[in-house]
Amino acid sequence: MRGQRMLDQPVTVLPGVGEKKAQALKGLGLRTVRDVLFSFPRTYKDFQKVLEPHQVEVGAIQLVRGPLLQLHERPISQGRRLIQASLGGQLGLTWFVHHRAPGPSFLYRKLQRVKEVWVYGQVKEGGLFPEMISPEVYTRQPEHQGLMPIYPLAAGITNNQRVSWVKFALKYLAEIEECLPATWRARYLDRREALRQIHFPTDWAHYERARERLVFEEFFLFHLGLQRGQRYRAGVAHKPDGDLVGRFLAHLPFELTKDQQAALQQVAKDMEAPLAMRRLIQGEVGSGKTIVAEYGAVKAVASGGQVAMMVPTEVLAVQMAERLKASLEPLGINVALLVGNMKPKEQEAVRAALAQGEVDVVVGTHALITDKVEYHNLTLAIVDEQHRFGVRQRAALLGKGNPDLLVMSATPIPRSLALTMYGDLDITEIRQLPANRQPVDTRLIHPAKRADVYRYVLSRIKQGEQAYVVFPLVEESEHVDLKAAVQEMEALRRGLLAGARVGLIHGQMGKEKEEVFQAFARGELDVLIATTVVEVGMNVPNATVMVIENAERFGLAQLHQLRGRVGRGNKPGICFLLAYNHSAQSRARLEVVRRSNDGFFIAEEDLRLRGPGDLLGVRQWGQPYFRLADLQQDRELLQLAAEAARELLSRDPQLKGYPELAAELDNYPV
Repeated sequence: MRGQRMLDQPVTVLPGVGEKKAQALKGLGLRTVRDVLFSFPRTYKDFQKVLEPHQVEVGAIQLVRGPLLQLHERPISQGRRLIQASLGGQLGLTWFVHHRAPGPSFLYRKLQRVKEVWVYGQVKEGGLFPEMISPEVYTRQPEHQGLMPIYPLAAGITNNQRVSWVKFALKYLAEIEECLPATWRARYLDRREALRQIHFPTDWAHYERARERLVFEEFFLFHLGLQRGQRYRAGVAHKPDGDLVGRFLAHLPFELTKDQQAALQQVAKDMEAPLAMRRLIQGEVGSGKTIVAEYGAVKAVASGGQVAMMVPTEVLAVQMAERLKASLEPLGINVALLVGNMKPKEQEAVRAALAQGEVDVVVGTHALITDKVEYHNLTLAIVDEQHRFGVRQRAALLGKGNPDLLVMSATPIPRSLALTMYGDLDITEIRQLPANRQPVDTRLIHPAKRADVYRYVLSRIKQGEQAYVVFPLVEESEHVDLKAAVQEMEALRRGLLAGARVGLIHGQMGKEKEEVFQAFARGELDVLIATTVVEVGMNVPNATVMVIENAERFGLAQLHQLRGRVGRGNKPGICFLLAYNHSAQSRARLEVVRRSNDGFFIAEEDLRLRGPGDLLGVRQWGQPYFRLADLQQDRELLQLAAEAARELLSRDPQLKGYPELAAELDNYPV
């Protein structure tokens, strides 16, 4: 062991840790002494002050000492007992204990033997005086003074053991190197002191300083790991805007919003730079993100490059290809479609044209990234509805050349989540909607009015309009939910929507799903009934009504995304949220969507109410696990750390001037 760093040793070097305990610690993610040092308390017990019963503050969690008076115990139900007492005649104490054996309970016998106790818990309003319900009780003053750390535990592991192991690890703090650059080091607590204070804070002020330092460090290392080697790679320096781009902009049938103009300027700057563009365009449904993509495509073609746009479904690919042909082919730009259900000879012809440079812009699905596809000179890759693709698929498209990357998402994501899920991308937000876009009228409906809703749907159908009906499908019980959803859909088609031309789709369907989508897009169906395991991001301007069944089972951002599918033409849209759970909490959530049409505000509220783990299924996205940081609470530090990492890497992409930081980064789990 001589010459080796203690912090790199396995946990079996800790006092009292053998192979059995080492396995238990492995379940907590603790394999080395360093892991123990960097596994932080989940909370603290505040033992800074010991109060007398008359000093307690209602609502606070406190440690109180006093004489135990009026102690008694009585049975209240089979196997349960109630113990009550008074601390100094001024604070009521109540415990509920399980005790089936004859005679008094263990806790009661323990309390009988002492005259004075220390109790720790939350003080609440009582009858005659304040009280504590089920407080922790100590027959002598707790040994730990100040803030006592409480750690995550496993079977066979006690908090006292974890405290002793941390104290052991802290003896070797000298092995911990400072990793922040000098500029940031001066702003925050010293790293070693921060580690000491996060485990055993002197007081709450020292805890806050330690936490701030370690949260910034965690975000900073995360962003360095995410951005290093990706953001600052050499790319294609496209030409400044010329005649082709000028003609494209001159023939736009509407005036660009300020947000769109700003997005175009950012994309132009990125594409003309020698570094590869990595940019995310976030915007509301209908905010005009596609114009930004079209602009980038024209700019790439004007510089002699090719463009590939990958979308998640064949329906969307067909729609997007038709749109691009209408807007770009008059400029002499050749647009092609490449999807899996095309005839083999058609696919082969498109692939050959791509390889020979005869196709300027290709729109497709995963077919764009198969081994058979070769590009003549791919200089711009566009990924639409990014959340439908994985990181590997995006990387596969980038592997077809050395293109700039433009990612588009119509699902607004809170900035704190965007900085973690898309930390390797620059982010542009388009918040303004075009002047002709009307907000969708959203109504929260009680199930008793369900028949009225579908009568209204039929009335709009009679006027030649179309409607969506969406049922929830929860992934945890997909097969059960699917069966129930399909039964509900069939009942709706035969009952309240009888007489209408109804299409039914769900995620377990094959090519038939695409056929139903196409029929709805062509106006051959009046109502499209679907579960949300399918892509609903199609553009059908004639669809004006959206009915969302069991709306309480959807995330707020998801509801807003669904709502955005109607009112896309010249007629106003209406969205009915049918909620079957009318609890105060459920209604409060749905009221957020009913009151607001601002997707960014709704996304932030969704994050606040649901937390980052559930929002948009980010746990499946590879959402990072942070030891200490909280995406909601620490969003300002996240922003600061992301900018700091970007600035540092722009000066020193390989971190050659920061060997300690580079070494720390090699051990950091991004």
